[in-house]
Order: sequence, then structure tokens, then C-alpha cells
Amino acid sequence: MLLQKTAKALEELQPGRRSLPLRERSVLLMADGRTEEQLQQVLGAQAGELIEQLIASGHLQRLAGQAAAPPPQAPSMAPAAAKESSPPGPAATLNLAGTRMYLFDMCERMFANRHEDKAQVLRHLLREARDLEALQAAALQLLQTVQEHAGDERADALRERLRHLLPQEAATAQGV
Repeated sequence: MLLQKTAKALEELQPGRRSLPLRERSVLLMADGRTEEQLQQVLGAQAGELIEQLIASGHLQRLAGQAAAPPPQAPSMAPAAAKESSPPGPAATLNLAGTRMYLFDMCERMFANRHEDKAQVLRHLLREARDLEALQAAALQLLQTVQEHAGDERADALRERLRHLLPQEAATAQGV
């Protein structure tokens, strides 16, 4: 079954609202439109327990009767070849917003205390990322900076997470 954020979850994810621990907030950021199994693949064995807690607390709900999204494809670094003509739906918008918040969090955790100049540049890129292409560019810059300062292994782990966060076609097109 697919998971969906409730109004309570969206309120929790607003700036300045921090009643849940970081791990639960991470689950909320990634939950919308994904199955429990997909979240467990990304977040590990503890995800099932966290999902149950978030459902019990009213932050998440299960959507029955809908097929799960196909598993993500392998990323590439090629630009998007074709764009769909229809505007993104609410799930895509929430996905982009959640991904943007996740990238802000990674920027703060990795660079705010040690490399303030890099953090400022990344913050600016993320603040200005209002569409998919801008978010992809900001994510790519963050990945390059992470690779430069924390190594290939850390950058690959972040790339894998982003592949699960971005909409399917965007993650494939960007190489994120």
C-alpha cells in the first residue's frame, strides 16, 4: 500500500515546527507516494517501526487499492531528453518540496560549521530552486561538493537517496 502524508504531517514539516525527532521527519519527507517496502529499502529495518508510529500518531495514512510505483531506474548524467506537457501534479510538487528540504538539511549538516562559504552558495542555489531543473542543478552541485569534501562513498550514498526522493523521470534524467 502507498503511504500519504496527512495535514498533521504537512504542518510538522513547516519551518519552525519540530515536534518529531529527525528520523521520523526523514520518513515523513520521503513517505508520500511510496510504499512501506520502498521506504524500508532506503531507510533500513527501523523504517517499518517508524512508519507504524507515524500512522498511529496521525502523521501518515495508508492508501488502499492503488498500485505501487515501479522501482527506480539506474541514474544517468544525461540531461532530460523530453519533457511532459502537463504540469506536475500535487505528488510531484510535494516530492520536490520534500527533496529540497532534505537537500537543505544535508547542506547544513555537512557544510554549515566547517565550510560556511560553500554552505552559503548551496543555500542560495536551493532557495532559488523553484522548479525541477533548478533543483536538479542544486542537487548536482551539492553532490559535487560532498564528493570533494567527504569522498566518493558519501556522495554515492547521497546520490542513491536522491534517486529515491526525486520523481522517477527526474532522477533518471539527472543522474541523481
